[in-house]
Amino acid sequence: MTVHLAYVDCSNLFLEAQKVSAVARGWARNLAEVNQQSSPDFSYRLDFHRLMALLRKLEDPMQAAVFGSVTDSNEGLWPHAEAAGFEVRVVERAASGREKRVDTGVVTRICRDAYLLGQPGRDRITLVAGDGDYEPMVRQLVADGFDVTLLYWSHASRELQTVASRFYPLDAYLEDLALR
Repeated sequence: MTVHLAYVDCSNLFLEAQKVSAVARGWARNLAEVNQQSSPDFSYRLDFHRLMALLRKLEDPMQAAVFGSVTDSNEGLWPHAEAAGFEVRVVERAASGREKRVDTGVVTRICRDAYLLGQPGRDRITLVAGDGDYEPMVRQLVADGFDVTLLYWSHASRELQTVASRFYPLDAYLEDLALR
């Protein structure tokens, strides 16, 4: 039986979704303009139930985990993710308010699970993140025989898209993934 392990870098996904939404609403012509003007769609929220449904369309995840950080404004986010079926892994933010250790937490967990629970040549890993820092891990997993799917916005790191077994852009699902 194929095992499907899914991992979501929530901060990465959420912040970039707000930028993609700003472009979709016509508030900016492109992502560069959103970044320049610092004008993301702060009203956009992801629905974890809808994200889980999309992951299950790929293959029902045996295990799905979401990673992020705790802030004063997101305490309701994590129970919502748990209710959708995600294991929640959060870290405290640094004293400066900046997020740290989320990416390394995702990498550590994927590698641990892949080699303890998974079997190369049989099992699937889905990464919902677009940061190029994930490229070495994905490259190694694919080289070792794991099927790695990248699910992210179309502006995901080109290097990351290239080394993954397959890439599915989320842009067409922007409204479907929105919390209503």
